[in-house]
Amino acid sequence: MSIQGSSQKYGWFCLRSLLIFASTLIASLLIDTSELFSQGVPVNRASHSRDRTRGFIDDYTNSLDNDFYVPHQPGIQTPGETGAVEGKSLRPLIRSFSDNLTQLTYALNEQMGQVPGLRQSYTEALRLSGTAVSVNKYSEKYGVDRTNLDQLKQLDADWRELAYRLESLRGVTDETLDLVKGVNDADHRIRQLIGIQPQLDRRQLYLKAASLAGDLENLQEDLAAELGNGQDAQAYRRLVSRLRQVVLNLVSIIRDERSDANVIVEEYKQFETIWSPLVVKLREEDNRFIERGLRRVSASVSDMHQLLLLPQKMDQSQFSHLATSLKKDIDEFLERTPLILVMHLPKSKQALLAADQFYVACAQFTEVVKRGQDQTEIIEAFRRIEAAERTFIDVYRDVDSDKAVAVLNRISQTVSALRSSLHVQRDEFDSRVAEDLAASIQNFTEQIEVTTKRWLEAERHSFAQACLQDAADLTDRAARLHDDIVTGKPQPELKGEITELYENWRRVYDYLLKCQTEDRQAMGRISTNLTPALVELRTMILQ
Repeated sequence: MSIQGSSQKYGWFCLRSLLIFASTLIASLLIDTSELFSQGVPVNRASHSRDRTRGFIDDYTNSLDNDFYVPHQPGIQTPGETGAVEGKSLRPLIRSFSDNLTQLTYALNEQMGQVPGLRQSYTEALRLSGTAVSVNKYSEKYGVDRTNLDQLKQLDADWRELAYRLESLRGVTDETLDLVKGVNDADHRIRQLIGIQPQLDRRQLYLKAASLAGDLENLQEDLAAELGNGQDAQAYRRLVSRLRQVVLNLVSIIRDERSDANVIVEEYKQFETIWSPLVVKLREEDNRFIERGLRRVSASVSDMHQLLLLPQKMDQSQFSHLATSLKKDIDEFLERTPLILVMHLPKSKQALLAADQFYVACAQFTEVVKRGQDQTEIIEAFRRIEAAERTFIDVYRDVDSDKAVAVLNRISQTVSALRSSLHVQRDEFDSRVAEDLAASIQNFTEQIEVTTKRWLEAERHSFAQACLQDAADLTDRAARLHDDIVTGKPQPELKGEITELYENWRRVYDYLLKCQTEDRQAMGRISTNLTPALVELRTMILQ
């Protein structure tokens, strides 16, 4: 071994020895680490003014104003025996639902600084408020038709999921919960009037169930590759194969619009009955590749559980397992990161403290879980892990080692898995969701550019050149924003980009409204998807 290699190894040995000593000392004395975390990257929970919140809602509303839509004949036929629904009775209920939801959104905005984890629900409330206002405008403009029924079904499913989150969120005021009840009441009366049962988001359920089937298939392959053909491995594969068939049957049931929601729930519960004891056994194998498969399945299971609005369950054995995995990840990161690379980090002076904070937070969390503390204390302990992780990632994100960066990414995934198992909503900017939105926006802008070129080849307009240039700029800006989010450009630096992109889209949209060819329908379809995605990403970045 070279002298330099020996020096690096010795340096990290000393550093890790200091970390372990400090961690043991602090954990044993149960020191409050709140001061240690004060150097971390603060969570931006600042609320917006009512005007800005109203502006966000208006942006969603304008995106759904059906500028390209030709209404059906008034009057809808309900699926039951109640016959046609009179718009005169339904419109006041839609207005009540919309008004109550808007007031709830204002209330959530005002609590952003006091309630941890509220950001995700606030963003969803903004989106639903915009949809509700749009549905109300539509019913006032065109009357009540089949479009209203489809929109109200989806709105019911989306609202019930948001209410489920808000009612389980700690720290929300009684006044806010009263507003939730008000929206629930209007929603219930609408369902009664149009003769439908409480809705589930079948589209999302179908996608998640299909994803879960794929995750289980990958887990089967991991088990075969890692455990061979022993008796235990065969037993595991048989159970996973059975679980996959349950899920495939669930996919079929969800696709059948005639199937009752209770049937879907019962089929899913059959899956959980087999999965819960199996995952405990598989964790005992202590295999990284199997663990990766388990996390993917668990993430899909958690999403399914929420979409079905089932009571939340707290699995303390999983908490301890994930916290232990997190400490192993930290150890592996330190082992894979030569000391010389740490010395060249922009925030190298904070390296020791950041690693120490993170390790101590994990140790304290494990201790809280072992003592059987109540749910509130467990979540408070997890919040300390979140704060420590933000500091740790902020210090080490620029390390010049692909292997070390890979472990950093796994650390973030482990924290996300722990957050999901605790049913804790995110406070910080969710880069994964932002990446997905940016990717969809890029795809839609490319479609808009192609459709615009086709339209202007068929129709001559004096503004054609300006329109084509704006459409090309829109595609370029969307691609650049997507790249910047993927490469981890800081959120504040994205604000100018998303604002320019949004204004660019508004200019293009105004041109598209002038289209009178057969491309108009395609433009309407793309716009209906593009604008909400843009508004949602803009809302996330500007928060």
